Amino acid sequence: MPRDLSSVRLSRLNNLVLAFYSTPRMSKREIITRLEYSSDRTFERDLAYLRDEYAVDISYNRNTSQYVFYGRGKFLVSTALTEREVTSMAAGLKMAAHFLPHLEDACTELWGKLKGVLPEDIPEKGEQLALSTVVALPVSFMDSAVFETLFNAIQEKKTVRLRYCSPYGDGAPREHEICPWGMYFRAHAWYLWAWSCSKNSPMTLRIGRISSIVAYGTPPYVEPPENFDVGDYASSAWYGCTGEGIHDVSLKIEPPLAAVVAETTWHPTQKIEENEDGSIILSATVPNLGDVARWVMASAPYAKALEPTELKTQLYELGTSIVNSHS
Repeated sequence: MPRDLSSVRLSRLNNLVLAFYSTPRMSKREIITRLEYSSDRTFERDLAYLRDEYAVDISYNRNTSQYVFYGRGKFLVSTALTEREVTSMAAGLKMAAHFLPHLEDACTELWGKLKGVLPEDIPEKGEQLALSTVVALPVSFMDSAVFETLFNAIQEKKTVRLRYCSPYGDGAPREHEICPWGMYFRAHAWYLWAWSCSKNSPMTLRIGRISSIVAYGTPPYVEPPENFDVGDYASSAWYGCTGEGIHDVSLKIEPPLAAVVAETTWHPTQKIEENEDGSIILSATVPNLGDVARWVMASAPYAKALEPTELKTQLYELGTSIVNSHS
């Protein structure tokens, strides 16, 4: 065991590493103030101790005058979890098992390990919340090996060759070489945002439709756009079709559905205008009109399109098709 490690100093070292986990870059003054060090010298001794005895990787950046945390080395961090933190973890593990079914056993095992190191009453309350919260949203099937390969390729920045079968067009499987950028869940399925090496443009693929996959190093990996955020890209869709907003849509929603629709953020660009009769005007800028048309059809007879004309035309054609198929 490392020498000269009193309980007071161990607590101080533990708090220092925990502080770096929450804020990986800090100036000396920030650290001294945040952890209430009695002197600069005490902090410097603690830092040297962590580096020498535990190989904790903390470097000093002279350009920014900050200490930068890269890893805890051999130091085992001790932390006391609050009841709310344990409760949120229990609910989160249950949701993870729902949206990633292939990780259900791992989530169960992890929760079992956590229960073994926590006071008995705290995990029990977390389990009660987990049992009372049910996610009824359906999740489409996908191959866990495909998901894991894509996840690793994103982390390692590797090009991927895959076979993809779309239900649209002729339905024939096609080979793609892609540089995966990120994965996201939307509209009951997992999707991949990637760069297509053959089309020289971004593309979106539904992961459940990938039948085979292999990761390798060529052609060179194409980096995602600057200020890349897969969350922003995923939320750009009204339903499933993502991309740049190019269509300004305006919808009128009648009661009683108007109050229900107003409770939800359907798109990050949406604006809602309330009318005296209880109806609302919902407007947004979306990448795909087909998504909105299907949403309006599902919300009939309480929703109707005001703009653009192309959206109203699509709805007319969908409605005509439904009438003909039921006549």
